[in-house]
Amino acid sequence: MSETTDAAWWKGNTQATPQKRFTGMVREAHYVTTTDGTRLAVDVYLPEGLPPGERVPTVLIPTPYFRSMEFRRPAFERIVRKLSMIGAAEFAEQITAYGYANVVLDIRGTGASFGRKLSIMMPDAVSDAADVIDWIIARPWSNGRVGATGISGPGMIAQWITTAKHEALRAIAPRFTIFDIFGGTHAGGITASRFTRDIGAMVRAMDSNHLYRMPENPLARMVMRVLVKGLSPVDEDKDRSLLAEAVAEHGDNERFDEDIVAITYRDDVLPGSSRGGTLDTQSPATHAAAIEASGAAIYGWAGWYDGCFIREMLSLYKTIPNPGSRIVIGPWGHGGRYNSSPLATKQKKKQPTDFDHVAEMVRFFDLHLRDTDHGAAAEEPIHYFTMGEERWKSAATWPLPQTRMVPYYFGPAGTLTDASPPASDGSSRYRVDFDAGTGVHSRFGKHLGGGRFPARYPDRATRDSRLLVFQAPPFADAQELTGHPLVSLFVSATSTDAAYIVYLEDVAPNGEVTCIADGGLRASARAEAPDGPPYWMPGPFHRYNKADAKPLVPGEVVELRFDLYPVSWLFDAGHAVRVAIAGADKDNFTPIAQDQQPTLSVHHGGRYASRIDLPFITTSPSTGG
Repeated sequence: MSETTDAAWWKGNTQATPQKRFTGMVREAHYVTTTDGTRLAVDVYLPEGLPPGERVPTVLIPTPYFRSMEFRRPAFERIVRKLSMIGAAEFAEQITAYGYANVVLDIRGTGASFGRKLSIMMPDAVSDAADVIDWIIARPWSNGRVGATGISGPGMIAQWITTAKHEALRAIAPRFTIFDIFGGTHAGGITASRFTRDIGAMVRAMDSNHLYRMPENPLARMVMRVLVKGLSPVDEDKDRSLLAEAVAEHGDNERFDEDIVAITYRDDVLPGSSRGGTLDTQSPATHAAAIEASGAAIYGWAGWYDGCFIREMLSLYKTIPNPGSRIVIGPWGHGGRYNSSPLATKQKKKQPTDFDHVAEMVRFFDLHLRDTDHGAAAEEPIHYFTMGEERWKSAATWPLPQTRMVPYYFGPAGTLTDASPPASDGSSRYRVDFDAGTGVHSRFGKHLGGGRFPARYPDRATRDSRLLVFQAPPFADAQELTGHPLVSLFVSATSTDAAYIVYLEDVAPNGEVTCIADGGLRASARAEAPDGPPYWMPGPFHRYNKADAKPLVPGEVVELRFDLYPVSWLFDAGHAVRVAIAGADKDNFTPIAQDQQPTLSVHHGGRYASRIDLPFITTSPSTGG
């Protein structure tokens, strides 16, 4: 197998590649006092050797984690970077080389900032960020233009702060993050509890200045304790007393992660919030009109295996059509540090990405913050990576206009066919195995807790032996699948509720099975919104409100319609499509109806022609640019 690379489409094109001007950076750390008197900590990174009088654009990262940590010795920083990507100055080193200022903000209640972090934190984050942007553009090094970015939580906040409609905030690059908070944490109405709890435990370690508690591994904790003093104080806090005061105020922080796991329905009020409200209260999707009205260009960053966030970023891109907006979708898990294409993860456990994320971001920000074009303006706005083929492609619209939805019908004895469905009614039964799972490195795996791992689905052939499986005949020729698979299942169960988790897989001639996409739906959440989705969705929209819940009647057949997470994958000739169905994923989701030990039936043929519609591409799109 040849080495696979995810290097950008423009790599090697000197005209398309931004040039670095500086080789070092200088850091300052200050408090910025907000309108209501709260002191917020910021790190300011500037290019070392910036000529006097030169003004540069600024990239702001508003983080709910922490802006930086203090090491017992400077050399220890590189060791800690291998344990956690959060709080490191790696991004600052890279972006300042291109002549940018980088400001990293501890939002209130975090890091060295004062105040409390609330479950409904958006109002504070928006107001505070506006104050910080005012402070930035008043600096003598500022050219008056600001962009914002961030991975995960900071990427969500980058979306929030556009609603302030600050004139200086011209563009944002939300990366690997969320648009609809409920949809992104309750996948198909099934709570993604493990990664939410993992992140919550990390956040509490950060907020309390016990950074050594961030890693799960005991040895990593010990190393962190030896190497790291704790959160960085600002420059004027020589005795760290201000840091201690700020951290003491964090003791009253509300626990957003616990609120997320505690609720079942979209309209459930967050139980730990002093402000009331639901997850929708601060979902960027709820504020789509205000984000659009800001006029900010938006560059969404996504990975095919990044939890729910791949669909979230496509919904953001399709819902808010601000001029200059773009999206890039790579073979990545959370954070994009590793190439997570199955071809890459089979070659080695960790293959670092070859994609220069910062240079691509500079190409975008240069266009909007300093009116410099490296050819990006002429490119199509969508770039995506076809795994299996291991190639970048571009498109002007999504879904791709060359898409041909091909129905594959489920049949008896585990058959799957793109011909006519069986004429007679039939069903396949499956007793839910609550010990089945996808492992801790799958789509919702440990990579979501800081991007320290690639995403991968190991040994699917063995895992599928515990699931209900349907398989089609092999392809005679290679087939590209790009887009959103849509599932229509006619099901019944012996229980009053159930989870139906569907895995779309590639079966090689040697029997090797690769998971290429997945998704699921809680049966009681099957009701579809009669008035359609409030933002762009690729498939049926389920509101997940309490009043919409429809318990199953044991033995009664109902239809479940839902989309899987999108993917771009090339099936080689001789490979076959497989669909595996589970009722649980012990590694990632809160179990549904485990106390009832359900047996699930998938009905096929006749009146109940269960199927999956697959988005095959009839002609090859353009490559690169």
